[in-house]
Amino acid sequence: MPTVLTSSADALRQQMLGGGPGLPPVLSNHPTQSVAPIDGWKSVLFGLPFFLSGLFIGHVAVTGDPVRKHAPDWLIGLFGSFFFFAGTFLVVHGLRGVARKAAHDREAAAQPGQPWLADHHWHREGSSFSAFGEMLRRFLAAVLWNAFLVPFFWVGLNVKGPGRVFLVFASLFALIGLIFWARWLQMLSDLLRYGNSSLLFDSFPYFLGSELNARLRVPHHLDVIDELALTLRCVQEKYVTTGTGNNRRMQIVCYELYKDVASFTQAQLAGAATSYLPVSFRLPEGQPSTRLTDSPPTYWEIEARGKARGAEYEAYFLVPVYKAP
Repeated sequence: MPTVLTSSADALRQQMLGGGPGLPPVLSNHPTQSVAPIDGWKSVLFGLPFFLSGLFIGHVAVTGDPVRKHAPDWLIGLFGSFFFFAGTFLVVHGLRGVARKAAHDREAAAQPGQPWLADHHWHREGSSFSAFGEMLRRFLAAVLWNAFLVPFFWVGLNVKGPGRVFLVFASLFALIGLIFWARWLQMLSDLLRYGNSSLLFDSFPYFLGSELNARLRVPHHLDVIDELALTLRCVQEKYVTTGTGNNRRMQIVCYELYKDVASFTQAQLAGAATSYLPVSFRLPEGQPSTRLTDSPPTYWEIEARGKARGAEYEAYFLVPVYKAP
């Protein structure tokens, strides 16, 4: 669940990721618009070796000399698929980014002064949150985590001596993977109880220095939520590299540049259980405009988080906030 890092143990991590006193807070476990901390042609070039390695390993699994193989074909093929699909993802992601940037430049040149028309494929009626899509993504993440451990379990069970080390570590990582299943069950519970949500815009787009008025629609059981907090937030994503040498790791970090919170009691929610909950915020001047085409992007969102017994409500909605022309 998205939180702002505040504990003393996390203060060091704040500094490592560029946060800290006087700087924008770092949002932990926040959903990102960036799908990978690399874009464009860099992503294509980085993914090609993985793609080609996956093809080669798959070829060995199908046509290689059985005598020289030290593992069954299905295991070699599974191992090769990790490289193949990782490489395919990076290549496709990079090419899509290049095409998207080119399309943005064309549309921005054709319609100057209206960046919202080229920046994102907005629906003028509103923004939606697919609880089903989130549930499916978390399910796939859990499956992929366990599939990745299959080769290590095979080595641990079939290679005596040093192979037992693989079994121990694979078992430990399988236990860590229970977190993925727990998050999936949480999202499944949210989906079954509340369904998908939508935020309807009263105007399009919204401009900095003006009012943001919208209506929140939750199809099911809005009245069972004890308290609902709506957070208007400006988020800036960055690609941050931590560690040194072989321990270098690049990750997507979300920084909270601005936030405003509106809270609703159970009585207020009960009155809106069969209709739309009105949402209103004052957009400050001097804050960044939405730039979803940038890599990494800056954007505005409304986070909805409800406290309830059994299944908490959670949803995120992008909102089109730009500087007035």
